[in-house]
Amino acid sequence: MSYIHEALQKAQKEKDVRFPKYKRILLGTKEKPGIFFSRTVWLISLFVILLAFTFYSWFDFKYKKTLPAPKNQQAVVSHKIEATVNFGEFYERAKNFQKTGRLKEAQGFYKQALTLEPDNVFVLNNLGVIYIQQRKYSEARNNLESAIRIKPEYVDPYYNLACLYALKGKVMKSLENLKKAISLNKLVREWARKDRDLQNMKGVPEFEEIIKKNKRELG
Repeated sequence: MSYIHEALQKAQKEKDVRFPKYKRILLGTKEKPGIFFSRTVWLISLFVILLAFTFYSWFDFKYKKTLPAPKNQQAVVSHKIEATVNFGEFYERAKNFQKTGRLKEAQGFYKQALTLEPDNVFVLNNLGVIYIQQRKYSEARNNLESAIRIKPEYVDPYYNLACLYALKGKVMKSLENLKKAISLNKLVREWARKDRDLQNMKGVPEFEEIIKKNKRELG
């Protein structure tokens, strides 16, 4: 046993003498760390960086998911509210001017209202009425027909088209729109009986029948 022990000690010493340089390079000394030690530190540092990046990405994703509505979205909502207020103001001013016969001013405010709500059927209809009063029949027809396309069940533009065609002497077109208006609202017969814009329809048998029927229903 002692012989084998001595042989092992001798072999270890020879190994230490043969590879001291490589031992120092790999493991280093107290004064200077070796390659193995440096690589370990580098790997640990890389792991820490990757871990930090992963945590930051997860936190950033979670933060974005729970983030409240952005300021620009709030600004859009605020703009819509402001536009609604402005539209109501323009529309009310236009109606007041129209009632007092100040058609030019009414027309201007209706147009401003349309820039905010281009598909508003009430503005389109009222503007069409102003154009009829101004004898601008083409513009009137365009507005009234646009209102009908947007809201086919809206009675006023049909009735106003009946008045427009009556003023132009187009009896059949007038009757066509008048019948459509009556189908939506039976009170249209009473409107037709009193409306001066339908004077050209007096004496037309079909129109007279509408008026008589209205009188019979009223008793």
